[in-house]
Amino acid sequence: MSRQEELDALQKTLNHAIDALREELVAADLPPLSLQATEPHPLDEYSYLPSPRLYEARRLLLATVGQLKNLVEYPHEKACEESFSPYNRGALEAIIDTGVVDFLGGVPDRKRGAHVSEIQKALDINSRKLTIILRFLSTEGWVRETEEGVFALNRPGYELLQGKNGRKLVENVYIPEIASSLSDWLQHPEWKHSDSVVHTPIQMIHGTDLPLFQWLQTQPSAFRRMAETIRANGDAHNRGVIADYPWNSLEGRTIVDCGGGQGFLSIQLAKNFPSLRFVNQDLPQVIAITKDHLANEFPDPSDQGRVVAEVQDFFQPQSRRGNDYNYVFRYVLHDWADAEAIQILKNTAAATGPQSKVIIIETISTPSIIRSNDSAGDVHPSLNSLDNTSYQAIAAPPFIPANFGAAARAREVVVLHLLGLMNAQGRTVMNWKKVIEAAGLKIQRVVPLRSEVSVIECGLPETST
Repeated sequence: MSRQEELDALQKTLNHAIDALREELVAADLPPLSLQATEPHPLDEYSYLPSPRLYEARRLLLATVGQLKNLVEYPHEKACEESFSPYNRGALEAIIDTGVVDFLGGVPDRKRGAHVSEIQKALDINSRKLTIILRFLSTEGWVRETEEGVFALNRPGYELLQGKNGRKLVENVYIPEIASSLSDWLQHPEWKHSDSVVHTPIQMIHGTDLPLFQWLQTQPSAFRRMAETIRANGDAHNRGVIADYPWNSLEGRTIVDCGGGQGFLSIQLAKNFPSLRFVNQDLPQVIAITKDHLANEFPDPSDQGRVVAEVQDFFQPQSRRGNDYNYVFRYVLHDWADAEAIQILKNTAAATGPQSKVIIIETISTPSIIRSNDSAGDVHPSLNSLDNTSYQAIAAPPFIPANFGAAARAREVVVLHLLGLMNAQGRTVMNWKKVIEAAGLKIQRVVPLRSEVSVIECGLPETST
């Protein structure tokens, strides 16, 4: 056995992932990846769907790089990075709010960029202070210094330009306040064991008894920014949701989108699957907006009626009942503790016909267990086992966490943020099984997606297969 077993295994996995990524880029006729590119890469676009092997190669590559960093980084350096991590967001907000990002995105020579003295003259920002901020951001890959004092956007930096979804994510509300409140919240004498939506850092920070969305109705600016963030996250997942679940198999039954908000999922599915029909359900104040949204999205009279909006509280008995309907919950049940989630699903189960499906689109948390070569042998499915005809998630190889570690960071940090916002749940498959079966349903299958979310397909126990 090698004395450098862990390092050797990670190097082997890294080379395997890089080779597969390179092969898939060539097979898809995609340009080479470059951090210094002056335009976004096709892979950067939310609408681009990578091949299954490319998606998994990228995921495995990120996980391996993350584990290598954890392996070789001095612990005190890691502690330093984490203790000062609030400056990551602070520095990004600084260059967004002051207009620096949009200025660099609009310079005549994007490859060179602009000298900080030019930025100071154009935006009235102190060049000495700005240099320190931009040099820090260069360590995170957002910008690069092409000459001393001259900075240009790196490829990820273009995601921070006005109108881009990445910028909306950075502008999300309450993240710093919630993060700094987690310790006090975990030790709160009355709330530390509570699952209530009114026992969260939000109530501590703002001194309110209102749950998040009622509180946001009193804060129009924060409500708008939160809504933009929610849609940006949804846009990032939609390509996998649409491509990797067999929606055409649901033809012949109307799909009821429970708690569907402004209808973004129903609209996208209706445009991709013309034979399907949808009912988008939510509370009255949301449905009033949804109807206007549907009218804008479907101006052709022949399309009107394919997606209808109606008022329905999912804590009340479901009005659409029987085999004519399938029911979808997307990003709904994680907001609620087990008791409330069970009640929501019970109301749906009572309306479900023997041939109906209940489709849950949610994050599934995976334990971060790491196995060595000794624990299970080198038998994990490799990237070379994927044939690109349909998506299949590979298992984590030795010394990579089962949840793919660094590659899962974007997903897990959203789960953590939702915990702070609403006491939201991060459920494993076993956790979901417990909730679903308590509601009188049974999991038929779990469908992985090229996305941070999966589909849990359920039905009545006597009809489940």
